Amino acid sequence: MNGATEHFLHVVMNGRVIGDVQRSGKRKMRLRYETPSAGRFTPLSVSMPGPSGRYREAVLVPWLQGLLPDRPEMLRQWRRRFGIADDISPFSLLRHVGEDVAGAAQFVRPDRLQAVLDGRGDLDDLHSVEVAEMLRRAKADLPVSMKEGTSGKFSLAGAQAKIALHRSDRGWSDPSGAVPSTHIVKPSIPGMTDQDLIEAVTLRTATGLGLRAARCAIEEFDDERGIVVTRYDRIQRSTGRWQRVHQEDMCQALAVWPDNKYESQGGPGAATIADLLQRTSSKPENDTRRFAQALVFNWLTCGTDGHARNYSLLLSGEDIRLAPLYDLNSHLAYSDGAGNDLSMAVNGSFHAAAASVDDWARFATRLHVDADWLRDEITRQSDGLLDAMVRATKSDDIARYDSPAVARLLANTEAWLKRVAHS
Repeated sequence: MNGATEHFLHVVMNGRVIGDVQRSGKRKMRLRYETPSAGRFTPLSVSMPGPSGRYREAVLVPWLQGLLPDRPEMLRQWRRRFGIADDISPFSLLRHVGEDVAGAAQFVRPDRLQAVLDGRGDLDDLHSVEVAEMLRRAKADLPVSMKEGTSGKFSLAGAQAKIALHRSDRGWSDPSGAVPSTHIVKPSIPGMTDQDLIEAVTLRTATGLGLRAARCAIEEFDDERGIVVTRYDRIQRSTGRWQRVHQEDMCQALAVWPDNKYESQGGPGAATIADLLQRTSSKPENDTRRFAQALVFNWLTCGTDGHARNYSLLLSGEDIRLAPLYDLNSHLAYSDGAGNDLSMAVNGSFHAAAASVDDWARFATRLHVDADWLRDEITRQSDGLLDAMVRATKSDDIARYDSPAVARLLANTEAWLKRVAHS
């Protein structure tokens, strides 16, 4: 491959080239959108709205970095595998793992463009023991796919070990090329017993309270277990073909480096995200309320990792909406909540136990919601949360494990709600 093509990636969305990324130096690159043809134009980001113009590295590089895992050892392993150990640019990795990332965009090398536009891709069937081995490799920060020369593999953002697979009537497969992954499989976080069960219960509790959250299930693969999350950024058409749906997390939308995802470390806080929703959402009143609901839910469940990368936007043409919730984890399975801090401050305070209903009401204006509505929402959630959580724990894939962590979650949640919901 010549030097020119090594520094060039096509940006493809659902079979159509929408632009390209070109690197002219280790720290210099730009995004150029193609002139839209007939049909809707969906930009990579509200921070790079297009459809014309060029966007330089100040906004582009943090956005690309947000497509990659937060796990430094995994990134080192990838660079060694692809022979780019001395190049820390996200561009260099996306040349190899950019064809199945969060959202609809695929970052495609020139030599692979025609195959992607033709819809070519592979599905390698996997047995349970093979999925288990992939999970073990992910936990060890090793390359998940054991095949050499694999093209168009996936990249998933975040600090937790995970793999992306395709599920069909014939079972699990390892996708590549134009074929998208449909599910994310995550083992428990080390040191947090049955964390996969806690995440599933928390997600289902949110759903039970009427919040939009990702669908999930607990499944076993040989001697490994994990939470299987249905990707909300993938939809299956009536033809049976899967289509990618575009999304970006809030750090990407705000042109913030992913390392700065926590407000306490200089990242976006709740008011900043609410401002973004008010400014960009197609239905701002609806989405600022949904965001406020999510913040309240994380407080009532002591969800201590609700940082900016755990909220996202869905983009389709000019339509921009808050995405369903994901990565919800109550810390009440592992503590009584007393010493825990939230990822986003409530009226200036991060301390979860110190927040009161009055604090939330005073914070309402910053969230672009009505204070009385927010008080009513806190009452609604706090009154229904424990029942919704109990129902979630009775699901067959949770109850079968008779987990002490799940039992602690219920007991601590009941005590926590008494402590904070009426403060």
